[in-house]
Amino acid sequence: MAPGLVTVDDIMEFDLSGEPIDGRGRTTYVERFIHSEIYRHRPDVKAIVHSHSPAVIPFGVTTVPLRPIFHMSGFLGSGVPIFEIRETAGDTDMLVRNPALGHALARRLDHKPAALMRGHGSVAVGISLPQVVFRAIYLEVNARLQAEAMKLGSVNFLTSAEANLASAMNDIHLLRPWMLWKHEITKGKSS
Repeated sequence: MAPGLVTVDDIMEFDLSGEPIDGRGRTTYVERFIHSEIYRHRPDVKAIVHSHSPAVIPFGVTTVPLRPIFHMSGFLGSGVPIFEIRETAGDTDMLVRNPALGHALARRLDHKPAALMRGHGSVAVGISLPQVVFRAIYLEVNARLQAEAMKLGSVNFLTSAEANLASAMNDIHLLRPWMLWKHEITKGKSS
C-alpha cells in the first residue's frame, strides 16, 4: 500500500532474511531486502529510509556527483556511491526484490550514510530514527540546492573538514528538527 495509507496495524516485522515474523497472510513489501541486507551488512545501522525523491534521482543517472553544499548536508562529505543494479542483475525492473540485489546494494553503500540507486532513488542509514530521517530529508534538500547552484555557475562545496565538523554538530542537535517534524505530523493528523 502507499506509505501515506499505512496504519499501526499494517506494520510488519521482518527477520534479517527479509521474511515476515508474523505475516498473517498479508502481502509483503517487495523491496524489503534493501533493509534486511543493509542491517545484515551494517550492525551499526538501526534505521533505514528508502526514498524515490525526484530531486535526488538526477544525481544517480548522470556523472555529476552529489556533494555537500551546505552545513545541514555535512554527512555527505564522505561521498555518495551510486548503486548500479545492472552490474548485479543486468536489465531489471529496477526494484531490489531479492537478497542478492539487497546484498549488492549494501556492499555498494559500504560504510557511507547514503547511496543513490540509479534510476530509482536513494537509501539513507543511521544509528537512530531521528538521524536517518534528518539524513533522508537533507539528502533531498542538498540535491535541490546543488542543482540550483550549478545553474548559476561553479559551486563552492564544503571541504572535507567542514563536512565532518558540520555533520558532528548536526548529530548533537538531531532532536531539534525531529521534535518539529513530529509536531507537524501530529498537528496534521488532528486537523
